[in-house]
Amino acid sequence: MVSRNQSVNKQRKLYQFLVATALLTGSLFQFLAPVLADGTTAGTSISNTATATYEDPNSPGTTINATSNTVVVTVAEVAGITVTGSGVADSNGGNVAVGDLLIYTYTLTNVGNDPTKFHIPNQATTTGPGTVSGTLPNGGTVNSLQYSTDGGQTWINVPQGGVDTPSVPVNGTVLVRVPVTVQAGAQTNDVITVTLGNTPGDAQNQLRSPDGGDVFTVDNPDGSPGEVSGTPVNGTREASATEQIKVGLTVKTYALATILKVRSGYNNAGTTAITDDKLTYDLSLRVESNDPTGQGITPAALTGTSINVNGVAGNYILVSDAIPAGTDLAVAPTAPPGWQTVYTTNLVTTNANTASWTTTAPASLASVTRVGFINNPAIITSIAPGTTVNGFSIQLAVESTASSPLTVANIAQLFGQTPSSNFPVYDDSGDQNPSNYDGSPGSMTPPTGTDTNGDGIPDTLPPGNVDDGYIITPASPETGTDTGNNNSGTGTGGEANVFTVQAPIASALLNGPQNAPDATGPSGGTNDDFTNKSSLVPAGTPLGTTLDPQSVGFTNTVKNSGTDSGVLKIEPTKPTNIGDLPNNTKVTITYGSQSAVYTYNSTTGVFTTPGTAITIPNVAPGASINYGVEVDLPPGTQLSTDINRGFPVPITASIDNYTTDTNGDGIKDTGNDNIFDSSNITIDRVYTGFLKLLKMSRVLQGTGPVVQGNDGTFSTDPKKPAPGNIIEYQIQYTNISDPQSGTGNVILNANKVVITEDGTQSPNNWARDNDSSGQIDTSNIVGSAKDSGTATIQFFSGNPATNSGIDQTGTTANTDVTKYVDTVTGTIAPGIQRTFTFQRKVN
Repeated sequence: MVSRNQSVNKQRKLYQFLVATALLTGSLFQFLAPVLADGTTAGTSISNTATATYEDPNSPGTTINATSNTVVVTVAEVAGITVTGSGVADSNGGNVAVGDLLIYTYTLTNVGNDPTKFHIPNQATTTGPGTVSGTLPNGGTVNSLQYSTDGGQTWINVPQGGVDTPSVPVNGTVLVRVPVTVQAGAQTNDVITVTLGNTPGDAQNQLRSPDGGDVFTVDNPDGSPGEVSGTPVNGTREASATEQIKVGLTVKTYALATILKVRSGYNNAGTTAITDDKLTYDLSLRVESNDPTGQGITPAALTGTSINVNGVAGNYILVSDAIPAGTDLAVAPTAPPGWQTVYTTNLVTTNANTASWTTTAPASLASVTRVGFINNPAIITSIAPGTTVNGFSIQLAVESTASSPLTVANIAQLFGQTPSSNFPVYDDSGDQNPSNYDGSPGSMTPPTGTDTNGDGIPDTLPPGNVDDGYIITPASPETGTDTGNNNSGTGTGGEANVFTVQAPIASALLNGPQNAPDATGPSGGTNDDFTNKSSLVPAGTPLGTTLDPQSVGFTNTVKNSGTDSGVLKIEPTKPTNIGDLPNNTKVTITYGSQSAVYTYNSTTGVFTTPGTAITIPNVAPGASINYGVEVDLPPGTQLSTDINRGFPVPITASIDNYTTDTNGDGIKDTGNDNIFDSSNITIDRVYTGFLKLLKMSRVLQGTGPVVQGNDGTFSTDPKKPAPGNIIEYQIQYTNISDPQSGTGNVILNANKVVITEDGTQSPNNWARDNDSSGQIDTSNIVGSAKDSGTATIQFFSGNPATNSGIDQTGTTANTDVTKYVDTVTGTIAPGIQRTFTFQRKVN
C-alpha cells in the first residue's frame, strides 16, 4: 500500500490547495496543504483558530494566552469503497450437491465522503467445481449477476459489460449476488470459491489498477444532487471480497446482529428531589463478521423488515427502546447520519415490531411509550458484516409523581432480516450474543421455538411473537439483569439495564476517578469503579521478564453525597485477592500539605504506615475534593502483558458525620464520635504495559514441497520451511487492560500504535543474505501485508532498511521489502485484538 502522503505528492497538481495556520514560537507562519478526510463530508468548511500559552521570563509562573487569526479550509472530495461477503445460500436447500444453484451475496459500501456510483461487472472469479451460471429468483437471467439498491427487496440484472449503479450516498450500500451452479464431478469437501472484484489479497479501498472484473467507484457528474464539484483527490478506488463453501455441507447464511446498551449519564440536577433527575442511555448496533455461535454460519448483512411507519408498511432496520416505568422521554433524540428517529404511543403491551410508528414527535413527549431509530432507505439499505453503528442516544426524565427510591429498568431491541432468506433477525440488549442466541461463544443455540428445521438458524420469530421489551418488575427484572452496565449479562433473551434513583440520605459518600466520584464498576455498584494507568516499559523489554516500574500518579475525587457534613479519612485497603499486588508496594496518599506513605504486605494484605492517615475536617454536603495517590511497584514486578492484568490498589474514603449544628445555620458542624458512618472504595490500578504483542508463524506450500506436521498451523513453535514454501508471519496485538465495565471509569486505550517489522536488524534476519548466496533468504509476497483493521502499511528496502519503497518482490535488499511499518488508525480499545500479517517466500 502506498501511503497517503506519497499519493498526495504524486497528485499534487490535481489538488485544491487550502490554507492552514500554525502558531510557532510566538510568530504566525502560513503554509499551503491539501486537505484529505476519509470520513468528513466533502465540501465541509472548517474554521480553525490556534491558541497557545507561554510565560514571560520576568514573571515566572504567570501564564499568558495567545490567539491566532482565523483561517477556513474546505475538505476535499475523497472516494472510497469496500466489498464484504454477506453469505452464501443454496436455493435448492439441504446439502450442497451437483446441480445446486448457490447464491453468493456481497455488500458494497461507500466509505468515502461524497456520493458515488459503483461499477459492477457481470462477472466473478470462481475456483473449484462451480461456474457462474443459473437462473436467479425474482426474474434473474442465466449467467447474470444482480444488484439491489433497496436492501434486497428488488434485484436488477447486471448487463454484459457491467453496470454503473445509481448514486450511492456516504455510508450507503448496494447488494450484489452471484449465481453459481455446482458442476458434475464435484466431490464432498471440494471448495467452491467466488471472488467479486479484483484486488491483491482482497484489499479494500485501493487505488484502482484497471483489470477485468474490477468493482470500483465512478464519480458522479458535477451538478448531481449532493455532489461536490471536481474529481476525488485520491482517484478511482476499488475493492474485492471472496466467499467459499464446501460441497456436501449445508449452507447456513444468517445476519448475526447485536444490540448493545449502556447507561452513559445520570444528572440529579443538584437537588435532593428525584423528580428533576435525568438518565442518558447510549445504544449501538453491531453486525458480526465472524460466527461466534459455533453453528457454522456464514455471516450476512442486516437488512430491513416490515415496520409500520407514518401509516405505511415498509422495510426498515428498527432499534427500539421502551420507556420504563416512572420515567418519560426527556427530549426528542437526534439520530446518527443515515437514520431517523421514530416514536409510538401504542400501549407498551404492543410489541415494537407490530407498533405504529411516526417520524413526528408527539406534542407531549410524556405520551411516548417507545422511542426508536430506523434506517433511511435512501441512504442506508443494509449493514455489512463487521460494521458497528454508534450514535443512538436516549434521555429519560423521572416523572413528577415518582417517589424515592425509583428503580429504572429497561431493554433495547433490534429487528431486521437476512437478505438471502428473509429470515427474521431479532435481538434484545444486555449481553454480547447476537440475534438472541443462548449459551457461550462456540456453543450457542437459537432461541427456543425459532429453529423449525433444526439447522441452527432462526427462521421464525419466537412463538407468541416477541417480548414487548417492557420491564414489569424493575426491582427484580423478569428478563435478568446486566449488572455491569456493559452488556455482560447471561441467560435467555436479553438482560435489563437497572439503576436506582434515590434521594440523598444523611450519611453517604462517593469515591471515584477524577471528577467522577459517582462512577460505577463491573458489579454495577460504586465500590469497584477504577482508574487504569500504565507505567513506562523500556524499549527491548521482552515478554517473560521483570522490571522495576516507575511510580505512577493518580488523582481521585471524593464527594460527600449525604446531607450531613463530617470528617473524611482516606487510606489504601487490601485488594480482593491479596496476591494481586506485589509485596513491598509503596502507596503514597496526599491532600494539601498532608502526606501518608504505606507499605504493602502481600502475605497479610495489610498496608502499614509510620505516620497517620489523611483526614479532612468540615467536608460539607455536596462538596467534592480531589486527592492524590502514587503507586510505586517494587523491583521484580512482572509485565502486565505476561499475566494479562494490572496491579490494583483499592483506596477507601470514609466519613465520620457531625451530629450538632452549633451556629444554627442548618449544617451540622461538630459532635463527630470517631466512628465512621459511611465509606466508599475506588481502585487505582497500575499496568506495566498493556499492549501485548504475540508473534506467530505458519508455513504455506507455495511452490515448494508439502508442508510437514503442524507447520501449517499458526503457533509460536519453530518451523521448518523448504525453498519455495511461504512463511506467513502474524503479529497479534491485544489491549489486555480492563474495558469500561460500568460508567465513569478511566480506561487505557492504545493510541498511535506503530508496529515495525525490520528484517535487517537483529534479532530479525529474514531480509538478509545469511548464507552469502547472493540473494536474500526470503522475498516479500506482494499483497500479503495486511492489518485486520484500518491502518497504513509502509514498505522500505535496503540494508539498513531506510529506503522508502513500494510493495515489491525481489531477491536483493534493494529490490525487495526489508521493513514493514504498520501505522494503526485510531485507538485499540481494551479487550480488542487485531493482527498484522505478511508473507515471505523462502528463496
